[in-house]
Amino acid sequence: MRPERGAWRGVLTIAATYVAFLLFAQFGFLSQARSDLGDAARVKAVMAAMGIAGLAASLGTAWLLGRFKGPRLIRIGLGAVAAVAAGSVTVHGFPALLAAAAGIGASIGLLTVALAASLHEIVPARMAGRAAGLGTGTAYLVSNVPALFEASPALRALFPAALALAALALFREAGDESAPREGGHAFPRLLITFLVLIWLDSAAFAIVQASPELKAQTWGSEAQKLVQGLVHFAAAAGAGLLLDLGVGLLVPLAAWALFALAFPLLQHGGFVASMAAGPLYAVGISFYSTALVVTPARGASPSPRWRAGLLYGVAGWIGSALGVGMAQDLGRIPGWFLGITGAALALTWLPRLDFRKAARLFGPALALGAVGMVGMRAEPPAKETRTDLVTLGRRVYIQEGCIHCHSQYVRPGARDEAWWGPFAAVDRQDHPPLLGVRRQGPDLLEVGNRRSARWQEAHLRDPRALNPGSRMPSYARLFEGDGERGRALVAYLASLGAATGGARGELTWEEPLPVPAHASRERGARLFATWCATCHGAAAQGNGPLAGGLGGAYTNLHRSGFHALTVGRGAEEPEKLALARVIRHGIPGTNMPGHEWLGDQQVADLVAYVRTLRR
Repeated sequence: MRPERGAWRGVLTIAATYVAFLLFAQFGFLSQARSDLGDAARVKAVMAAMGIAGLAASLGTAWLLGRFKGPRLIRIGLGAVAAVAAGSVTVHGFPALLAAAAGIGASIGLLTVALAASLHEIVPARMAGRAAGLGTGTAYLVSNVPALFEASPALRALFPAALALAALALFREAGDESAPREGGHAFPRLLITFLVLIWLDSAAFAIVQASPELKAQTWGSEAQKLVQGLVHFAAAAGAGLLLDLGVGLLVPLAAWALFALAFPLLQHGGFVASMAAGPLYAVGISFYSTALVVTPARGASPSPRWRAGLLYGVAGWIGSALGVGMAQDLGRIPGWFLGITGAALALTWLPRLDFRKAARLFGPALALGAVGMVGMRAEPPAKETRTDLVTLGRRVYIQEGCIHCHSQYVRPGARDEAWWGPFAAVDRQDHPPLLGVRRQGPDLLEVGNRRSARWQEAHLRDPRALNPGSRMPSYARLFEGDGERGRALVAYLASLGAATGGARGELTWEEPLPVPAHASRERGARLFATWCATCHGAAAQGNGPLAGGLGGAYTNLHRSGFHALTVGRGAEEPEKLALARVIRHGIPGTNMPGHEWLGDQQVADLVAYVRTLRR
C-alpha cells in the first residue's frame, strides 16, 4: 500500500489528539471541576496542576524520544489519554480532581509532543501539512458540533476517549521519507511567535467564554457553532496546503495579523463584530494550530524532539496560562499588548519575509479585517452589559456560599408560592445546580420580583439594618474598590424571577389575608420601630437611616392621601386588607419589601398602628 493511502490514519490520530484537548481538557473537565468544586480558587489549583503536569510531560517526552521511537510513544499517549478521559467521569472532590488534572496534562503533553516530533513517521513528509490541516480542522469541526459543544462533562470526556481508542486501534506508521529541513529560521524566533499566538488565543477564548454577549456573537446559536466549525476546517485545510507548498513562516504570522484585526472587533461588539470577528478569529486559530503541528519536525536545530518539547511546553502550556491569567486579571486584551507583540514579531521576522508572496496569499484576509476595522470606527464603543454582570454575579453567588443558607426551589401547591413566587421546574442542565438543601434564609428562586436592586444592595451591605436579628453576615466588602462583585451579585439576584412578577402578583392576591378583630396599636408601634423605622423613620416621617437610598413617595406615612390605596385587581379593597397585603407582600416595582414571615396577628397590629398616622 502506498504511504499516501494510509495517511488518513495519521489524520485520525491528529484529530483524536486535538479533540481530547479541545473538547475534554479545555471544556468538559473544566466544566466538571467548576460544577464539583464551586470554589474558584480550587478550580484554579486544579487547572494549574494540569498545566504544570503538561509542561513537565512535554519536556520529559522530548527526553524520552531520544530513547524510544516516536510511534511507540504516540501509542502510549493515545492509550493514556483514553484511560484518563474515561476515568475522569467517576472522579469527584478536590484531591481526586487535582490528580485527574495532572493525569490529563501528562497524557496530553506526552501525546502532542510525540506526535509533532514524529509526524513524518506516520504521514509522508511531503503531505504533512495537509494531514495536519485535515486533522486539526476535523477536531475543531467536531468540537463545535452543538450536540458535543453543549454536552454534559461526561459525554465530553467519553467521546474523546472513544476517538483516541479508535485512533490507537487503527494506528500505523505510514511515513516514507525524512522530514524536510527548513533552514534559516532560528528556533527562538519560532518559540516567541507561538508563545505570542497561544497567549493571545487563550486570553481571547477565556474572555469570550466568560461573557454571554461575546459568546452570543461567536458561539451563541447552533448555527453559529456549525459555521465556526466549518470555518475552522476550511482554514486549517488551507493552512496545511500552504505549508506543503513551502510558505512556512507566513502561516503563523498571518494568524497574528488576523488576531490583531479580530480581537478589537470582538471586544467592541456590534453588528460588524458579530459578522466578521468570529470567523477572523477562527481562521487565525486554525492557521497557527496547523503550523504548530508541522513546525517541530521541519527543523534541524535543535532536534525535532526538543523543538516539539519546547514549543508545546513553553509556548503551549505557559502561553495558555499567561493568556488565561490576562483574561482573569484584565478581562480584555489591551491594545498596547497587541502593539507590543506586533512590534516584537516585526523586528524579528520582517527582514526575512517575502512581501510579494505574503500579499498574494493573505491579501483577501487582511482586506476583510480592514472592513471590520472601518465598521468598528463607525459604531460607539460597547458598554458593560447587564448580562455580563448577571453571569459574574452567579459566580459570586457560588463563591460566597449563598447556597448554604438559601434555596432556589419553590414548593408547588404550598404557601411557598404566595410568599416566594410561582413554582418552576428544576433546570437539571444548570451547572452547578443551585437548588439548595437548606433554607435558613428566604428562598431566592423568584427574589427579583419581590425585592428591588436597591433594597438588595442595602441588605447585602448591612443585613441587620433591614432585618433585625438576621444571622446573615455583611457582604459590604463586595462593594469595595470598583464594587464590581457587589454590583454583579445584585444584578444576579435581580434577574431571579424578573419575568414572573405578574404570576406572583396573581398568587399574592389569591392568598387569604384574615385580619384579626382585636388588633393592638401599641404592639403595632413596637413592631413598626423594629421592622419599618429604618426606612420610614421612628415617627414614620420618611427620615429613617436608609430613607435616602430607598426612599420614595410613600416613605413619609403622614403624607396626604397615603391611605387612598387603589390596589387589588383594579378595584379598591377595604383599607385594612389593602394595608395588610402591602405589609405582607410589599409593593411591586418599588423599594417597599414584603414581610412574608410575619404572622397574621403581627400584620393586623401593624395595620392598626399605620392607620393612626392619617392626616
